[in-house]
Amino acid sequence: MLKMMTTLLLILSASTSLAAENFKIRPVADHIYLVEGPAGNTVVAADTDGLILFDGVPAQYAREYLGFIKEETGVEDIKTLILSHWHPQVTGLNAILGRQGVEIIAHENTRQWLGSTIRERGETIIHTPLVEEQLPTLTFYWGQIEKPFRDDTIEIGYLLQAHTDGDLYALVRNANVLYTGPAIVADGWATVDETTNGFIGGLTDAYATLGQIIDDNTVIVPISGPLLGKAEFDVQHGLYDGLKAEMVSLLRQSLSAEEVVIVNPAQGLMPEWGDASEFLDQGFRSFYGHLRNGRQIGGGFP
Repeated sequence: MLKMMTTLLLILSASTSLAAENFKIRPVADHIYLVEGPAGNTVVAADTDGLILFDGVPAQYAREYLGFIKEETGVEDIKTLILSHWHPQVTGLNAILGRQGVEIIAHENTRQWLGSTIRERGETIIHTPLVEEQLPTLTFYWGQIEKPFRDDTIEIGYLLQAHTDGDLYALVRNANVLYTGPAIVADGWATVDETTNGFIGGLTDAYATLGQIIDDNTVIVPISGPLLGKAEFDVQHGLYDGLKAEMVSLLRQSLSAEEVVIVNPAQGLMPEWGDASEFLDQGFRSFYGHLRNGRQIGGGFP
């Protein structure tokens, strides 16, 4: 028996050590924490009756992550998971938390994608359906919904066709902490997912929407990379607006996505973000379903 207990303690100790290596946590406001991990950022809000999670982690890190945040916050119960979109980098907690009956909030389109087979450009399968208990339990289509948090309110809002067609942001109003989901990336290019109706025009619209709800004191938590202030946010907003305009010009010259990648209108703009090819390819292809969108394309195509 003693040998078995010793073995169990060693396993638990190794698990805790591994979690500490994979994740880092720090407060960004009272009872609100930024957790940095291998797949990017999440936010954890410690309510009086449980944790509220702003996005999850890939499935291979799920148990480590849950153990880590419970230990670091001192809160055992998890009451809500808010999903910013459908990608596996943020939905790896669904299997565990869904089985436990935790409330999972998402846009209705995210629920539909998670319950479907998704093929990239109609060919390669990139997602197979989740079982019912792993799907979001509370969804909405338009506007915002609100969740109470201590003496504050969490506003959860829709960003139409930004990174995907189911993107959400979460704003803790009085604390002035904004989690952006994949609409904002602070350490690379904000690539749109053309397969599930992401759109570069929706991405720039997302910046415009978020720009209306932040101020000089807002703590902006992107899906990956360092925290941003309004000044850094405004720089990114201008960058993507300018690139979208250049890509519209190339579209009107009848260039292909492959040719746009070669022309590379992003060249020299943010070298620290690395290769912009995927951003340009996906962003340019995303125009194809919006050719009659006069506001975005400038008069539309005949």
